[in-house]
Amino acid sequence: MSIALDNFRNDFLYASSWETRKDGPPLYLLDKLDATELAVAEMELISHLSKDDFWPVSALGYIRSQNALPSLYNLLYRASSYGKVITAHAIFNICKDEQMIDIVEREIKNQWNSTHLIDIIYTLPDFDNERTNKILHDLREHEEYLVAYNATRALQLPTEEIVERFRQKKIAANKISQNSPERNKLSWWQKIFS
Repeated sequence: MSIALDNFRNDFLYASSWETRKDGPPLYLLDKLDATELAVAEMELISHLSKDDFWPVSALGYIRSQNALPSLYNLLYRASSYGKVITAHAIFNICKDEQMIDIVEREIKNQWNSTHLIDIIYTLPDFDNERTNKILHDLREHEEYLVAYNATRALQLPTEEIVERFRQKKIAANKISQNSPERNKLSWWQKIFS
């Protein structure tokens, strides 16, 4: 067994701690495998498909695994909204199934978790489609800074406008809160840290 395959198993397939997962799937580990090792990794990824972990899904889309398509289509209809988008992205990467764009459009409306939404944002440019680009442009107006900022980055647009817009919102909110009657009821330490 090679070092590259060991690294893939340890740092990708069996990675379970927050420390190893915090930056998303290390897809570059797949690039270090030779053809034989990649075939082994592909089979192991397919056997690890689950609606509870979307790293194998992302990896199978990344390597464009035709062998995984039946399992991915099966998973698509059992997954959460987030999982459906990640799975649709993988399927689209493999076979360019245009119906996956419909799923993305529908399921992105159900996203409330900003961390998941940011993950999804970086899949949208891969569709290279007018509809997914519109989703990204719409997300630039999102009420949460990190969502709007990352949508702008995914479009490869300058982020200064987003930064300034949220800076102005924060300044306006601080001015309002400084003068509110509720603020006068706060203790001195609450005023310092609010």
